[in-house]
Amino acid sequence: MPMSEYDVAIAGGGPAGAAAALTLLRYSSLRVVLVELSDYRGPRIGETVSPALGPLLVYLGVWERFTADAHLAAYSTAAAWGCPVVRTHDFLFSGQGNGWHLDRRRFDLMLAEEVVVAGGTRATGTVVAHCERHGAGWLLSLARDGVSSGAIQARFVIDASGRRAALARRLGARQVYDRLAGVTGFVSFADGRARPALTLVEACPSGWWYSAPLPGARMVAAWMSDIDLLRAGREHTTAGWRARLAEAPHTRARLEGGRLEGPLHLRPAGSQLLMPAAGRGWAAAGDAAASFDPLSSLGIGHAISSGIQAARVAHATLCDTGDTAYSYSSNVARVARDYLALRRRYYAVEQRWPDQPFWARRQR
Repeated sequence: MPMSEYDVAIAGGGPAGAAAALTLLRYSSLRVVLVELSDYRGPRIGETVSPALGPLLVYLGVWERFTADAHLAAYSTAAAWGCPVVRTHDFLFSGQGNGWHLDRRRFDLMLAEEVVVAGGTRATGTVVAHCERHGAGWLLSLARDGVSSGAIQARFVIDASGRRAALARRLGARQVYDRLAGVTGFVSFADGRARPALTLVEACPSGWWYSAPLPGARMVAAWMSDIDLLRAGREHTTAGWRARLAEAPHTRARLEGGRLEGPLHLRPAGSQLLMPAAGRGWAAAGDAAASFDPLSSLGIGHAISSGIQAARVAHATLCDTGDTAYSYSSNVARVARDYLALRRRYYAVEQRWPDQPFWARRQR
């Protein structure tokens, strides 16, 4: 990409980055570029989202495109947590309708494509290799496959690069609260039958399981524990993963008869907070600003809402309508504090294995 000038450059083309780009493109005349490392072809871990996602997608102008993609409807969540009995919570009783089991690859690609439709510039297979202040803005050096591919100038930068927070970590301090990680597998069923549209969480002695249906008679299942425990028990291997599955009767039953597709995927899932989450000429969004335990179900909703708010910070800064970086950063910190209190309450419910390291760490 040759040297180009933009008002806002966004590093990371996931839900947070795309939401920031779409907000600026729909509600301002600022020039926006979205830089994404992937090409959206690889597998992405699915996620169950609540009906509250709908209004955010309406705001971004992608509701019709989203509904046309026909993601699986989600009507309930269930948990065997604190006792061996499964308890169910129905979305329908919330009065907001159903949620969705997202095909994340398709969802992320849809948002990125809408950025181009809305008039933004998108660079895929590209990473921001270096970022430094340049005059009143920033100079970003780009690379593809480890080779320099040019540079861009921007007046404002949004870091939506995920948990790495590749740009923002140079400008803020990262607070880490735990080392949770997930070992995820995709399971397919030869009978072709759709599985119950139900997300299940099941606690076990050294962690917990998450499983949910996907389109095409498939399911996603993730074993969640601390990274040191995963590695010590070799639970990132197929044999170790299956050994933990044997300890989860409800999850094992819903995966019975399925075939594990390809390799397992090990991903960090710990709780983290960037302080501050914004500053002079920059803001972080999504997991780059704050990362939450998947048990909280804050992932996609937080990513999109923080992307929207980061875009508003950029607009306010560049259009001299007030610098909201401090208030945005304070709001991210408040959300994180509320989440940490909720996290403590969630984990305190499970008292069956108080001497196991995973649970003892969370119940101190």
